Amino acid sequence: MGTGLLAVPYLGSLRTDNILHVVDLENNLIQNIGTASIKVKAEQFLVNYNEISVVDSMAFNGSEIAKLSLKGNVALRNIHTDAFVGLKSLRNLDLSETSIVVLPIKGLQDLDTLIMKDTKSLKVFPSIYNFEYIKEAHLTYPYHCCAFKFPAKHDPAEHRKHEEFILQINKYCAPRRRRRRDDWWQLSFNNSNSYLDEEGHFHDMVKSTDTKISIMCGNITRDYKDVNCEPIPDAFNPCEDLMGNWALRIAVWLVAVLAIVGNLAVLIVLVSSRFRMTVPKFLMCNLALADLCMGVYLILIASTDARSIGAYFNYAIDWQSGLGCQVAGYLTVFSSELSIFTLTVITSERWYTITYAIHLNRRLKLKTAARIMAVGWIYASAMAALPLIGISGYAKTSICLPLENRDTTDLLYLITLLVFNGLAFWVIVACYGRMYCSIRGGQEVVMPMTRSDMTVAKRMALLVFTDFACWAPIAFFGLTALSGYPLIDVTQTKILLVFFYPLNSCANPYLYALLTHQYRRDMFILLSRYGMCVDRAAKYKGAIGGIPTAAGIRVTNQIKRNTPNNHRGSVLTTVTSVDVSTHNNNVARMNSLGAVQELHLVNIRPNGAVPLSRENSAGRTKYCSTAN
Repeated sequence: MGTGLLAVPYLGSLRTDNILHVVDLENNLIQNIGTASIKVKAEQFLVNYNEISVVDSMAFNGSEIAKLSLKGNVALRNIHTDAFVGLKSLRNLDLSETSIVVLPIKGLQDLDTLIMKDTKSLKVFPSIYNFEYIKEAHLTYPYHCCAFKFPAKHDPAEHRKHEEFILQINKYCAPRRRRRRDDWWQLSFNNSNSYLDEEGHFHDMVKSTDTKISIMCGNITRDYKDVNCEPIPDAFNPCEDLMGNWALRIAVWLVAVLAIVGNLAVLIVLVSSRFRMTVPKFLMCNLALADLCMGVYLILIASTDARSIGAYFNYAIDWQSGLGCQVAGYLTVFSSELSIFTLTVITSERWYTITYAIHLNRRLKLKTAARIMAVGWIYASAMAALPLIGISGYAKTSICLPLENRDTTDLLYLITLLVFNGLAFWVIVACYGRMYCSIRGGQEVVMPMTRSDMTVAKRMALLVFTDFACWAPIAFFGLTALSGYPLIDVTQTKILLVFFYPLNSCANPYLYALLTHQYRRDMFILLSRYGMCVDRAAKYKGAIGGIPTAAGIRVTNQIKRNTPNNHRGSVLTTVTSVDVSTHNNNVARMNSLGAVQELHLVNIRPNGAVPLSRENSAGRTKYCSTAN
């Protein structure tokens, strides 16, 4: 070993009938094994860690080798289909750390041990029915071991042939078994040694056709589930379909369609609107785009599941190590991080607008919002790209989430994701709490909540609940997994994936846009361009120039031109879409002059602020912003 050999020396000229114990050609420079270049009788033939790239047809023809090892030949990619034809007595084959793409099966029928560790290039494992006597398999991927546990799913065609063969043999062997029982009873009764003699002459008797049938009849109950195969399928790589069951399979399609349709509707209407782009609309477009990516991710997962129903482990390696899973993983992390970042910005903007409603010049400008969102895009893109360059990874599980935790860098990455999402959630909760206090602050503590206050409270609670339901389960189970005590496996993680993880992506377009007055206005005006919903659009267009009073008289917005143009409406906020017209009308009936004054105040308030209460204890009117 280690002598610098460039080719395998021809050993066929060795004149000996003895079986060599070891032929060791490790750590040389051998580049190929040609046809009939090896002819030897040996217990072990080792050509490990050479530069072999090709093994030609019938390379070992005429040899008798019990253990053949080609381990560590990283350039070995092509082994001819007939490479092992003519090789006798092969029981142990080691192809670890090679680059082979296809494992040839001819000549390997008698193998009892197959070793292929760190052979990541072999994606498809051949039918296990090609290995009649295999007892151990040490492979690279857990999914390959699924072939021994579920042979019918791994190769249905070969399994059917095997089952038909067993039926034929059973049919033929049944009468022979009855005869054998009668013969055995007679032999046992006479205390004969013939059975032991038969054991001792097993190899000689194999030549008999009748004995071959007897042996075959005795081995037809071969169970491949007893094969010792490693690595064992685990919690991250189970032998199950991608979605696991039909309930999840149907649910993931529904969630994906809702997310895509809802967010596409928001994007189309807001981008196509003839009203100029405001800060809230700009933020909503970013949110809808982020959530749309989540819908695309779910479609990728669902479509892969649909293609691999019943035998996912046959497709698992190609999927998880391929481009599809990398794209899906990137989309889901990018979507999740950009969505939570945008939600935080939207909520902070609303809180700022309501808290400082009277200060016209203290508003978030569109240019500033664009810069803030640029930071969000960079952060989300970076966090999504890190698993692509080896920090954590998307290939660990079938659902392509970055769950790999091999070293400190991976751990820091996962902790960063959890901490950022957790902080963002609490910022959102704090902002909505402050907004509600600002709205209620003008009323006496003893006063009961008005209908408007109740509506605000309920809608704020709904927003906080959806954020909490999305983030809390993932954070909890993520922390337990990072601490080394995972409470759920991948099968149960898929429930979180379908019902909790994309919850915000489905709910956001409805909570922040589709159910608001402003979105309906933009939608009907857009449809009216194509001749649809013209009457509804006319009503919205008529309401743009002024605000109807309690008596049905429209007060024209004469002061609007004096307000800064960049401070139109805080979009589509659930808080800001509260209907308080009943309260305003009651005030108008009591004091028409006061109503007119309030209406003028509405017109000069940025973001179309609407008074939620007449006056607080300090004599100041409280306002809640409405979106344009």
